[in-house]
Amino acid sequence: MANVSIELTFEQLLAAIRKLPHEQKTKLWQTLHDELNHADARRQAREQFAQAVEAIRAANEGVTEDEVMADATAAVKEVRAERRARSR
Repeated sequence: MANVSIELTFEQLLAAIRKLPHEQKTKLWQTLHDELNHADARRQAREQFAQAVEAIRAANEGVTEDEVMADATAAVKEVRAERRARSR
């Protein structure tokens, strides 16, 4: 299938859509609806992630990166020790 690229004004695009059979208009509407929903979902996910990051930063204000790494390292060691103890 060959790709063709043309430039249309919005009015020309609407005129072409109006000439489509009902079935194709419905398919086009569903495709656009799905695309918009996915775009909204991605936007909402980005906003929720940004809010979560800000909440974490606010909750840990004044805690240095070294303190965070020390806590994370200690937690990993603790979990590994528990796993080793269970496997014996």
